Amino acid sequence: MNERQMLEKLRACWGFTPTVDRNIALVEGFLTGKPFADLAQEHDLSTSRVRQIIEKADRLVGGGILTEAEPSKASPRSDFMVAYPYVWNLAEMHRLGSVTPHHFFKELERAGSLERLVDKMKRLPSRARTTRELARLVWLKEKGESPWPAMKRSSIAIVQPSCPVDHPDRGLQCQLALGPALQQLFERAAEFGWTEDEIAFALLELARVRLKGRQPSGALFDRDGT
Repeated sequence: MNERQMLEKLRACWGFTPTVDRNIALVEGFLTGKPFADLAQEHDLSTSRVRQIIEKADRLVGGGILTEAEPSKASPRSDFMVAYPYVWNLAEMHRLGSVTPHHFFKELERAGSLERLVDKMKRLPSRARTTRELARLVWLKEKGESPWPAMKRSSIAIVQPSCPVDHPDRGLQCQLALGPALQQLFERAAEFGWTEDEIAFALLELARVRLKGRQPSGALFDRDGT
């Protein structure tokens, strides 16, 4: 494998990660003879971090960057990433989340081929729905037909209040009404790679800002005196 092929394979493996261009530049620099220290200074990274990136790149292409080239040691997953380079854009286009392509390629590596993966998912329809949907879209692109119906994106209706505005249970009733929709929002955000803590803190901050914009200054936390 020549240098251009290695870089193309690495770009396919790293997909649309935000650091893909930087990582490719690091590998290119290393292949031209730049030491780790110079690359670290050039890209504002630690020397150990540069080494980790170069070592990972070497593993992904089966050697030839740091170690002697041994294609047989390359992960089949990286070969699949090269064979289906459009998977990342497909997942982004259909809002399946940035983590889903990683799960897809992991399942594809286990199955050994796209045909086997699709057959497996036909027999096991309860697999992760976003990964299953991505597999369906890849098959559709490759074969021109869908192996099963498209994933349904359910919407949850919010129950209307059954008590007047000044009723003491009105707040609790609202919480119960929003619970299912909030759970669905958590699940959708998690599919895109956000953690539960990040989602919860983001919602708290959004709610705080919204309340602050609707109330006089200093009135936001008057209920509990804080």
